[in-house]
Amino acid sequence: MPNTNKDTYNYHTYRKKKLRGGRRRLLAVLVVAAVLLLAAAGALGVHLLRTQPAQAQQSTAEEAAAPAASPPPTATPVPTAAPAPAAATAETAAYTPTRLLPQVDTAAWDTAARVEPTLNQDYQNTDHRMVALPMLGTVTVDNFNTATFVGDSLTSGLGIYNTGFPNAHYAAYMGAGPDVVVNNSTVKNLVTNVTETPVETIVASQPDYVYLLFGTNTMVSPNNEDKLMAYYEQMIDLLRQQLNPGVVFYIQAIPGVQEDVVQTKPGLDNARIFQVNNMLANLALRKGCYFVNIREALTKPDGSMVDEYDAEYDGVHFNPTGYKAWHDYLVTHTAWNARAVYIGENPYKILGS
Repeated sequence: MPNTNKDTYNYHTYRKKKLRGGRRRLLAVLVVAAVLLLAAAGALGVHLLRTQPAQAQQSTAEEAAAPAASPPPTATPVPTAAPAPAAATAETAAYTPTRLLPQVDTAAWDTAARVEPTLNQDYQNTDHRMVALPMLGTVTVDNFNTATFVGDSLTSGLGIYNTGFPNAHYAAYMGAGPDVVVNNSTVKNLVTNVTETPVETIVASQPDYVYLLFGTNTMVSPNNEDKLMAYYEQMIDLLRQQLNPGVVFYIQAIPGVQEDVVQTKPGLDNARIFQVNNMLANLALRKGCYFVNIREALTKPDGSMVDEYDAEYDGVHFNPTGYKAWHDYLVTHTAWNARAVYIGENPYKILGS
């Protein structure tokens, strides 16, 4: 009996093991088959994706090559009224974006035509002391050998006295104003004693720099500031037309006079001279000129002439000491120029220029 039970136990155990093994093999076969089916389906899908665009292009080309059939006549559709826009509800109105800036017409800017300036380019109420050229590096006297000084008898002293710039060029005339240059009048040069027309003399000097100083003679008469400015501007335009484009223009301030000059020449009031210098500074800004405030070196804080600079005590013209002060001011108040030679180290020189 024990042997029989043992044999039965072994037979059942063996049978169970065989069944389990068969089920596992069957499951493995099904899994492999499923994987193969999925792989085949994926390959087929890729093939269809690649061939479908080519077939579509071929069909399109065939349709384009075929003669177009005339469409059958159709009845003209009756126009219908466009549906009215739906009224905005409270919800849509709450989320409707609003422009913070007005709509810009971009077509107005898409043009090659010149656009009129919208900013006020006229300078008014300018203090000439704020516009004036500041103190820069000190240039040598040779820098003024290619400068031409244009003005009246005040200017002539720079060429007559050794304390000025004897090697510079001069177009200086007795009792002159800018109208003498504009009208090309025939006048006598106080430095060269040659009778000439100013424009021809200035052009013949071929200057690199032009220093302008007019106004004292014109201002002897009151209420003619506008006339002075009009002629001054015409003079600058005329000289720019005649000279090389690179010429640099300096407008010099009208110096002050002695306090008692106003008694015999009412127009030469130092307060009025101050205001006219403001107008000249405005003119310099508009015309692209430098404004040089020589008045700063030749007058006292109240605007009147320094007593030690008064020539023969006429209260208007300067003696050699005054022209030395004028000279020293100009050599330290020139616009920086790469061609100029400076005395000592020039802190305003741009490296590589």
